[in-house]
Amino acid sequence: MSAGRRAHGMLAAALGVAVQVLAVQIVAMQGASADPGVSRTAFRIGQSAGVTGPVAGSVKEQIAGAQVYLNTVNAAGGVGGRKIELVTYDDGFDARRTPDNVRKLIQDEKVFALFMVRGTPQNESILPIIAAEKIPLVAPLTGAITLHRPVNRYVFNVRAKYQDEVARAINHLATSGMNRIAIFYANDGFGQDVYEGFTTALQARGVQPAGTASYARPMGDIGAGVASVHKANPQAVLVIGSGSEAARIIREMKRAGSEAQFVTLSNNAADSFIKELAEDGRGLIITQVVPGTNSSQMTLASEYRSLARRQNVEPTNAGMEGFMSAKVLVEGLRRAGPEPTREKLVAALEALRDFDLGGILISYSPTRHTGSSFVEMSIVSSTGKLIR
Repeated sequence: MSAGRRAHGMLAAALGVAVQVLAVQIVAMQGASADPGVSRTAFRIGQSAGVTGPVAGSVKEQIAGAQVYLNTVNAAGGVGGRKIELVTYDDGFDARRTPDNVRKLIQDEKVFALFMVRGTPQNESILPIIAAEKIPLVAPLTGAITLHRPVNRYVFNVRAKYQDEVARAINHLATSGMNRIAIFYANDGFGQDVYEGFTTALQARGVQPAGTASYARPMGDIGAGVASVHKANPQAVLVIGSGSEAARIIREMKRAGSEAQFVTLSNNAADSFIKELAEDGRGLIITQVVPGTNSSQMTLASEYRSLARRQNVEPTNAGMEGFMSAKVLVEGLRRAGPEPTREKLVAALEALRDFDLGGILISYSPTRHTGSSFVEMSIVSSTGKLIR
């Protein structure tokens, strides 16, 4: 064989090997990025929440808390060498805007999963999109029963249900000798869910609501509702609404002369809400689904305090929920393996059993997507501090 033919043959063989290597590399790269939002270097995670509007204060605290943990993980190299990028779209706490935000996050931002979408109607509005896209939603910021029952394969709740909070609050009030309990609630999916839990908890004790009033969103004149509830002379009033709504109800009830014990739920467990209420917040009871930031009993709290202060972030109760939620998200991503897909993330979370966040255990299964049932009570002190 001539030298020219040998050279040509060697070149062809070398090119063949190069093509094979390139093909293997392309297949490997495709395998690594089979689903949108995951590359060799990053996970893109999407969120729609009210960064502006009536819940802006608590949303910002929740995002800051989540970012404390994500920053820590990213500084240590991320998950499998991938940094976690949180892409947040503002919906102004308007459920009509949430579906468009989520579509853009999926289609334009190419996110891998959804995380900490805030609000009951907001989360309910995107359930059809989640089902169609088969995209996981981790830690929705709501305790609505509709996200727990029936079990949605792609929704993983971290916090307890609102109805669990209501039952705990009613039990606390009853053991304090109060049985004339009223409710003032938002007339939407969130409020109706809480109202159902409220009436069920009272019926279990053989009593009826002392008074009820509701309001439509956006909140208008609530004078008639205030007068109706005040006239019933309840010993306690459960106030159900977003931060600014609940603050207004409490203020107007007090201006009307009410001396009732006011109670609200964990969606208002934020420093911004307590500051907004100022003097009118003294003695307010707030149910909690996360440990207090100053807890000495749970390492979750001390870990959050330590990491937050290192990053010059003020630890808050709302921030604790974000921090806790981020820990669950990260663990799911870790367990999804070196070649993660959305289906692998779903499978990894459904296999999570007794995962210790630092005093709170998170467990899921194919038939249970409620991670935690932790609920406790807190009260706003005379100095405006939230104590347990």
